[in-house]
Amino acid sequence: MPRHARKKSSTRTYHIVIKGADRQLLFEEQKDYLKYLDILRYYKEKFHFQIYAYCLMSNHVHLLIQHSAEFTLESIFRPINTTYAGWFNHKYQRTGFLQDGRYHSEPVENVSYLLTVIRYIHYNPTKAGLEKAPGSSYPWSSFYEYQNGVTDLTDTEDILGLFDSPNHFFESHIDVHSDDCIDIHKIKIRLPDDVAQSIIEENCNCNTVTDFQKLSLSDRNKYLVLLHQKGLSIRQLNRLTGTPRGIVQRTIINT
Repeated sequence: MPRHARKKSSTRTYHIVIKGADRQLLFEEQKDYLKYLDILRYYKEKFHFQIYAYCLMSNHVHLLIQHSAEFTLESIFRPINTTYAGWFNHKYQRTGFLQDGRYHSEPVENVSYLLTVIRYIHYNPTKAGLEKAPGSSYPWSSFYEYQNGVTDLTDTEDILGLFDSPNHFFESHIDVHSDDCIDIHKIKIRLPDDVAQSIIEENCNCNTVTDFQKLSLSDRNKYLVLLHQKGLSIRQLNRLTGTPRGIVQRTIINT
């Protein structure tokens, strides 16, 4: 099944979300966060994009970027994701996918929504209970750069120039719980079939459709539920396990 085309931004500005596969951690210690930021710096210079806000949470990343006409989002994030995943897997001696499918992107078309997304991104640690207010204690957010005048990664001047004074920027972050942006918990990303097949092999020890069909009825039902919880769609379960779609649906609903 072909992937749905991404919505394009006329301003080439996007809110990007990258999730850990199966909600696993993308960052386990301070060095991991620092490595990811180093990778962002490298590719930002290489691909000439701007970063207006970021927040690195333990199992997902928020970025607000504006890319140039010269490079596409895909050409930017493919090497970013691949480079970090390769480094992370080597460090922790693991194999398999680190990120959950493709990154999620939302177009940002005007200044009003741009500022809404910035506030939303900076408020992530507060909503997660990691700090009392943006900038109070959580270090892996661009709010720190706005707060301390550091500009080695975030293009803070472009955003601060939209306000009468820096104080007005910080005042805009007070009581923003009502900001409505893409929610990490509501994102449903369809797994590519090669990723789905790998999940089947890892969890069920089945390399082919025939292997899955040889399972006992109880094991088959147990694995169908497990695989659906790990992100495989009903159609993928139908195609990749050889189980009729109706049986897949009934098994998932009734379990």
